[in-house]
Amino acid sequence: MDFVTLGMFIIDEIHYQPPKKPDIDVMGGAGMYAALGARLFRPPPSASRVGWIVHEGHDFPPHIKSAIESWQTSCEFIQTPERETTRACNRYEPNGHRAFQYLNEKIRLDEESLSLAQLTSRTYHLVCSAQRCIDLVKGIRARRNGEVQNQDDAEIMCLLTLDPVFIWEPVPDLCKTSELGKCLEALQHVDVFSPNLEEFCSLLGIKIDLLQPSDWSQLRQKCEEVIEPTALRRRATAVIRLGERGCYIAQLGRRYLRLPAYYEQESTDTPIEMAEFDKQKPDDPILDSVGRVIDPTGGGNAFLGGFAIGLLQSGANNIREAAIYGTIAASFVIEQVGVPTLGLSASGGETWNGQSVEGRLKEYTKRNIEEGN
Repeated sequence: MDFVTLGMFIIDEIHYQPPKKPDIDVMGGAGMYAALGARLFRPPPSASRVGWIVHEGHDFPPHIKSAIESWQTSCEFIQTPERETTRACNRYEPNGHRAFQYLNEKIRLDEESLSLAQLTSRTYHLVCSAQRCIDLVKGIRARRNGEVQNQDDAEIMCLLTLDPVFIWEPVPDLCKTSELGKCLEALQHVDVFSPNLEEFCSLLGIKIDLLQPSDWSQLRQKCEEVIEPTALRRRATAVIRLGERGCYIAQLGRRYLRLPAYYEQESTDTPIEMAEFDKQKPDDPILDSVGRVIDPTGGGNAFLGGFAIGLLQSGANNIREAAIYGTIAASFVIEQVGVPTLGLSASGGETWNGQSVEGRLKEYTKRNIEEGN
């Protein structure tokens, strides 16, 4: 297994300002988007090397299950007929803010939720509090070590003894200064720490509007001052997701750089102009323009799924290449409400929203080499 996420699957309903009608039964959840980000770079037969878990309630929509199965990933469906599938409401307010609320009780995942195949994963994506991150890493390691003692299969035993990569995405409501100490403790257990910019600033007690949009040296200074002394014990990398401005990589003690988003505005001094939240028509061309950004939901989660596969493809120390994979994964997710459309090209190759993932990867890489990024 190449990638496993312990993030949740959620069925979303998305409410907009009138007169736009809401979208109901939309696939969502950090786990789903992270798995999708990894899956984009693992077409069949490698799709089965992407693992995730879905709790399937008695109300699980058949069309969603069919969509998941069409991806051919190693998705473990856990039957929960006594309850509804975890659901949530996303409501866009007049100021553009998106309010999120669970509509029923959520079911969290832990190391005991993992199948034997998922225990052999080379990378793990965790989205949780700092303390839960520590507990999950310790729990996964303990289960892997325990399975080694019970294994007769030499290949599985070998996979279990490898040191996996842990990618931690903190939860927004616990990114606050009172949690900084616990966060720094968690950095000693993970390989990649990835908050978004708002979460990073909240964690350090910085007013986000005081950061100059194009002055990335400020981010470097904060990483060096606060995170680096602790993270260096494990050589952790901070990847700060900047939304429409891409991502900032702090390979602590070694390398610092920013990569632009795939759909980046011409100037980084002003916010990106987002398209209205209207679904694109199936036959619309995928345009290389800011206008293809329809809904940013799940973009950051997908980034980390793609990032994990990029690490495996390019080597654990090639963080820039991994971030390029993450950038491309995010670009497909934000082109519509929900998930991109899986299809086939005239030559039989896999496409998402009518485009080749490999083609977009090459185009973005070439563009940034020419621009010196």
